[in-house]
Amino acid sequence: MTLFWAQGYAETSLSDLEEATGLNRRQLYNGVGDKKSMFLGALDDFAQVSGQTLLAKLERPEAGIADIEGLFATFVEMAGQADGPNGCMVCSTSQEDIAADDDVSQKMNAFFDRIRTAHQNALSRAAERGDVELTPHELEQHADALFGTHVALCILGRAGRPTKQLTNIARKATANLV
Repeated sequence: MTLFWAQGYAETSLSDLEEATGLNRRQLYNGVGDKKSMFLGALDDFAQVSGQTLLAKLERPEAGIADIEGLFATFVEMAGQADGPNGCMVCSTSQEDIAADDDVSQKMNAFFDRIRTAHQNALSRAAERGDVELTPHELEQHADALFGTHVALCILGRAGRPTKQLTNIARKATANLV
């Protein structure tokens, strides 16, 4: 997963996979399958790990605006780390030719749907508690906008945009909710 995440599908060779795993090609093919199968597994692993570490907070019944703000702040912090920003593997994959593959596209869209649904959940829960006042239509619009901000922060963070700019984007996305 780490290798595909850092280099992308097209730039990751079988030799790279051999080196990263310590397995030879025969062992890789016999154990996991072809490069595409390995990549699909890596996408699944990424979705599970990032879902548990990042999205789970927005999916909880007690989620709210503070959780969205916290997630966006985490993205800004991750982008500024000394070892370099990784961004979102799914967002990066969406920019590659492999994204047109049906199996890859299904996994990407499922993860994107989970991101959007997580933001909608946090907004809905906040509205139920009276923390924000949103009509159902406004809630849908804000969930879409927060999804867009989420993806933009991941992509712009990986691109190395200035921390101040990422912070401004993150803050503006939630400023008009409270």
